[in-house]
Formats: sequence, C-alpha cells, structure tokens
Amino acid sequence: MRFAVVGRQHVMEPLVVAPGEHRLLWFDGRPARGADHMGFSLPRKGGTLLLIAADGITIQDVFTYPAMAGDLSVGRLRDGLRDWTFFTCATPGTPNEGRAIVQGRTRTPEPDSTWSSLAPGKELALLVEEGAVLRYTLDGTEPTDMHGLKYTGPIPIDRDLVIRARAFLAHKLPSKEYCETYMLDGAAKEGMTIAMDQDGLSADSTGINVEGALANFSRKGRTWERLAMVKFNGTEDAPIPIGISIHGSGSRSLPKRSFKLHARDRYDSPVKGLRLRNEEHFQEGILRADAGAHTFLRNRFMELLVKNNGLNVDVQPSLPMPLYLNGAYWGLYRWMPPKDAQWLERISGSQAVDVLEGPAGVVRSGSDAHFAPAMDLLFAGAPLDSMAQRIDVANLIDLACLDLYTGRADHDLNVRCYRPRQADGRWRWVLFDMDLWAPAGENGVERMASATGSETPYIPQILAQPELRNALLARMTALLATVLTPTHAATLADSLYAASRTDLLADHARWQMEMERPHPDTCHAMLNTFLADRPEHLTRSLSEQTGLRLRTLIVDVPQASVGTVYIEGLPLAAGEQRISCFQGVPITLNARGAEGMVLTGWKGADSDGPVIRVEPGRTRMVRPLFTPVLP
Repeated sequence: MRFAVVGRQHVMEPLVVAPGEHRLLWFDGRPARGADHMGFSLPRKGGTLLLIAADGITIQDVFTYPAMAGDLSVGRLRDGLRDWTFFTCATPGTPNEGRAIVQGRTRTPEPDSTWSSLAPGKELALLVEEGAVLRYTLDGTEPTDMHGLKYTGPIPIDRDLVIRARAFLAHKLPSKEYCETYMLDGAAKEGMTIAMDQDGLSADSTGINVEGALANFSRKGRTWERLAMVKFNGTEDAPIPIGISIHGSGSRSLPKRSFKLHARDRYDSPVKGLRLRNEEHFQEGILRADAGAHTFLRNRFMELLVKNNGLNVDVQPSLPMPLYLNGAYWGLYRWMPPKDAQWLERISGSQAVDVLEGPAGVVRSGSDAHFAPAMDLLFAGAPLDSMAQRIDVANLIDLACLDLYTGRADHDLNVRCYRPRQADGRWRWVLFDMDLWAPAGENGVERMASATGSETPYIPQILAQPELRNALLARMTALLATVLTPTHAATLADSLYAASRTDLLADHARWQMEMERPHPDTCHAMLNTFLADRPEHLTRSLSEQTGLRLRTLIVDVPQASVGTVYIEGLPLAAGEQRISCFQGVPITLNARGAEGMVLTGWKGADSDGPVIRVEPGRTRMVRPLFTPVLP
C-alpha cells in the first residue's frame, strides 16, 4: 500500500484494517520510527492525499484538503460516509461522530470602520458575520461558545482592560480571535503586549508565575506552558496566538522572571514563527528579564561591542522591549532568539548543526562525536594548523579575550558550542549571559589559568601552547588598543545608556519594591569606572601569568583622510598611539591608503609592504608613509 502527496510517496508493509477498526498513521517524515510513520509530512497550506493500492496504480481513495490551522482537524463526517468536514477537536484512533458538515471559519470580528483609536471615553463597536454570536472577555481569559459576555452593543472603554472576542456561527468553525489591550494613557507605541488568562499566570494551582509554597515558576515542560496573545506594538501586525512559559535557571528565583514564547501548531501560531526583526522569524523567542540596569548594561555593552566591531564570537542579537502584560507595565526586557539549532543554523549558513551545552557538553542537537577529537588536540597542545581543522581558533581566542576582560565568574557554566554538520565543520563558541563581571582589579587571569579540568575558555591550555598563547596576547593587545580603550569603551557605554535611560528608570520604578537594585545612574557610573580601570590591571595580570615583560609600541597613525592602520585586524584611532605589548609576542600591522593616497613604506620597520610584523622590545616606533597618487 502506498500514500502519496504532491509527487512524494511512501510505501508501507502489508496493512490490513478490519471492518470497524482504525489505524493511526503519522505523517511526520520519520519512517525510521515504524511502519505507521510516513516518510513525508502534510503541508499546512493544503494539498491532495492519495491512497494507492499495492499494485501502484489503483487509487483507493483521494482527498484534497484546504489550508489548515494548527487547532483544527479534518475527516469524514462519520465512519463510512463520503462527506468530509472540519472538526474543532481531533479524535485519532476513535470513530468520527460529526453531526453536521462544517466548512469554513466564521469571519474574525473587527472594529467598526469609524473606530480610529483606543482613546478615553470611547466605545468599541465590533462587526461580525451576519447571524453570528459574539462573545468577549475583559479579564484576559479566552472567549469560547460557553464563556464570555454576549456582545449586544459597543463596549465602553472606561478603564485599563484586555478585550478578547470571538464569533460563533452554526455550521462554521469559530472565528479567529480579536484581541486588543487598552490602557487609559493610550495604547503602547513601543515594545510588546501580551494578553492571557490571569489564572494561567498567577493562580495557585495553574499559574506559571506563582511564588510561595507551590513555587510554580520553577516548573518546566509543556504542562507549564499557557496560551497567550502577543502583539508587537507600533506595527500593523495583529496579535497572534502563542504559548508562554517561564524561562531560564537562576533568574527564575527573582521576582522579575524571563519568559519564553513558543510558536506552535496547537495554538494556531503563524507557520513562519515569531518576528525578531522584520526579516527574521524563529519558532521560539526569549523575553530576557535582566535583573537590573547593571545586568542590562553589561549584556548590551558586550553585544554591541561584538556587533559594532565584527569580533569573532557569536552573541544573540537582542531588542530592548518594554513589556505590557494584561494591560499592566511589566518592565524592560530584551527580545532575542534562543541560542538553539535554528538560530545557529541561520548564522552559520548550515542546514544542520551539532550543539553542546554546559560544562558536561550535553548534546542539544546532533551529536558530540566530533567534539572529543577536537578537545584531544587542544589538550595535547597540537600544532595550530592541526587544531584549526577542528576548532575555529579565532573564535576561541576572542571568547577567551572577552572572558578575561570581564573576569566573568560564571564563564565555566555558561557554555554553548556548535559546529556545522559537514565535513569541514569546526567548533565555535557562543558568548551569552555576560552580566557577572568581576571587580576591575581582580586577577581573573590567575583564577581562570588555575582551572584543572576541561573548562571553557581553556585558558591553561591556550597559555601552554606557544602559538595559541601568542595569538591570545596579540589579540588582547589589539582589543585594548582599539575597541576597549577607556575612551572608546566609555563612548559606547554612554551612548547605550543615553538610548536606554528612560526605559531603565521606568523598569527600576516598576520593580524597586520587589527587588533591591542600585539606581540606573549608579550602574552607568560603575560600568564606566570598570572600563577605565580594567585595561591596566588586565595587562599586568597577563604579564605576571606568562612571565613576559610589558613593552610600549608607538604607532603614529595618520588622519583618516590619509590612511588607516589596523592592529590584528582592528582599526587604530588617528594620532600617536602608545600600545602596551608583551615582549617577544609579534604584532601584525596593516596600512591602507585613503582614496587618492598610496603607501610607500614604513618608518621604523624594514618593509615597504602594507602588512608588517613587529616585535615589541626590538621595535619601538613605526609610522606608515603615504603619498598622493600621481595623476
């Protein structure tokens, strides 16, 4: 027997179904699970399904089905009849017992065309399909044919409320849901609005965000996922149904918790998923609840540092997102994709990835078969070219530099690495949860170098292998001379704070009675103090750990109108740059002329090419020489 759909087919072993019996078949594209699992899935956009006899020719049955929502099923009205119908409740493995043919869905309620905005003193008039019964709720609960107020006229808008409405018509499916959140001071122009059953959020037995003896916030799994409607404010997008759950580990113990949003068929979520940016969609999204301004600023600082300067680490992109939950302001969050296979496949351009999590390297996707050989090379101190075949060394070096710079206390716990699942796939690491910085004067180098086990970012192994050690020290030198100079870093921190201060102050006011946190202005000042003090402490700690003396290299950098000088791939600011380097660790400099200018050589270096390698201690000062291009 064969099943076929749109040119694809699946051949089954002999299948006998006696009269009155049923056989449940899974169109999940996973035939390895057994004969009842088909080798393809059925597209939700609609299609034609054929049941073909064993001779491969005779068509036993055929059915063309329309585009399907995730909360519907379709089948014969009753067993033995030819009529097909929609069902709001699927009954796999049991007889169909429909009473009337249901074709199509009732039209979704919509505001009267005269309704222009949600403003105080107005009434909301909803239009429905002729003959339909409209039920609505004002408490965040889902309207059903048995639950909700019956619509008899315009709804007064006289307080903060959530309006959820659905229309019901005989012989049709219930409509999709109309949902709108109203606040007396006007609809939110930014951020995200979520509407859900308040009991699903905070009821003792069913709520996902309950503290005390039940501590429901600590529970995980789909049982602790609730239906919600989410709207991206300031857009024309209508609210969409999603699942919502509490997310994270340590943050669960705080009053302000992170949420995870799930786009699932069972909620009738959009097939393409949740929007991160206009061009990006994911099946899941995280509303990260930073504990306070200090957490927000540190995480965003590192994210923007990596993004703005093209550093070779992967950081989840985030969007600052004020959140409104059932009409109440819930604070400032960051909206981001999970660091899972879907996001990692997208950023790597690979169709599949192996993903490992945590110090133990727990497999989250694919397998760990390629990880042990890579670690064997690292721990054996193999030559760099051999190691680079299995590990993205530049990625590991940048990860180590940023972990050393921040002195992250939990660097060994926040571990996520992946490799594209292909012959030349190499392991890379993701930088995340970057809020637990050490004091600026703490010797994080000594702490991380004393690790005895297999601990990311593998500082003992990097320092023990001469090529890796020099790569780490050269890259750190370049970072501290460019993007992490006190001036450059403070500029980034100040611009970040200026853009976020209003939202951070509002968040601080929202949670100050439940969480003891420093004022955002204090957090900003503390960040700038760290950025000013950290470079000197870090270079001295690295010098003591490696036994390499610090030397000053002077690079005379011209104005941008003349040319640009790069140190280890990062652009130096114009002027006389005094760079603290490590004796015996070569530094790569590259000079490029501006338009109309050409490099003729270097003063202080025996080379006239654009790329030179200088050894601090032997070379004290270099200057690129440019001249105008002759017409």
